[in-house]
Amino acid sequence: MIVSTDSIAEMISADIRGEVLRPGEMLPSERELCERFGANRSQVRNAISNLGVLGLLELSKGHRPRVATLDVAKVVEGAGAAMSVFLNGVEGRAHLEQARLFLETSMMSYAVEHATRADIARMVDAIEKCDASLNDQSAFLNADVYFHQILAEIPGNPIFIAMHEAFVARLMRSRDTPGNVLQYLKRSNDEHREIVSAIIERDKERAVEVLNRHLERNYAEQFRQQLNKNKLTPKEEIPR
Repeated sequence: MIVSTDSIAEMISADIRGEVLRPGEMLPSERELCERFGANRSQVRNAISNLGVLGLLELSKGHRPRVATLDVAKVVEGAGAAMSVFLNGVEGRAHLEQARLFLETSMMSYAVEHATRADIARMVDAIEKCDASLNDQSAFLNADVYFHQILAEIPGNPIFIAMHEAFVARLMRSRDTPGNVLQYLKRSNDEHREIVSAIIERDKERAVEVLNRHLERNYAEQFRQQLNKNKLTPKEEIPR
């Protein structure tokens, strides 16, 4: 049988899913795993490392890996960390932005129908925090991330919450500073207000339309930032 790092990782993860290996249990030794899979130590170590990134194993230097207690947030966070390596650069960010658009517009449709008064109050609180932080970009970003996190929390599905933290929050925090910061932040928070107003009125079409505009405008701003970064200075010569 020809084995690879991926196939070894899949077979170990199958043991974890099937509870052949239970949370807290140590993995067999590297030697045992090599014999079982007909693999070398490098393949086994890489497979174990990959499972650690995914949150399926707890890795500690000098100790044999243990099976982690399965937690949706940890698994999705591990996938987010791994995916960020492959989705780096302008094209990768474009894929993430599109995925965010699909995810959040679906959650928005749900929020319009199911948001409670407490949910709406938390969104208003996030808006007020954004208003109070217009001159502190870091604090504004935290309040902005919190606003969008509330949308992920409304369905009560831990996968959505974990996906928000692993992908959406990571994406928001990695953005470059826009040129006219104050104007940009004010406009962004005005759109938050429009969204909450539409939710209060249970107007799904308007809520989704404003969210689309909100996300696509932010996305376009990031492309403009990238274009400005790559713009030639007057002293630079265009290759002929």
